[in-house]
Amino acid sequence: MSLIESVGFGEIKVKGKTYYSDIVVDWEGNIELRKKSHVFDMNEFVHLLEKKPEIIVIGTGFSGCVKIPEEVIEVSKEKGVKLFPEQTEKAMDVFNAFVSEKRKAIAVIHTTC
Repeated sequence: MSLIESVGFGEIKVKGKTYYSDIVVDWEGNIELRKKSHVFDMNEFVHLLEKKPEIIVIGTGFSGCVKIPEEVIEVSKEKGVKLFPEQTEKAMDVFNAFVSEKRKAIAVIHTTC
């Protein structure tokens, strides 16, 4: 089952609905709009930890412009949460694959750059 159906520059389609902003989607299909940012920072990471994911897939944009601070990478290792930063199109495929395997995955998708 693919939760994320398609991505295009500036838009993403999830479960039949198109969004024109960055989003966060979890393994159950819950969606949050994401503040436009080129950094996946500690505050955002800690917020997502509340959902108790195994995996966080980070769609870094179409040219990979979203940065992940070293602090986030270190804390993810300590907490046992695997991070998968990928350019947005690949992130869609990676996230959908984890969801199809019934994994507790969250996708943070940046829809531009």
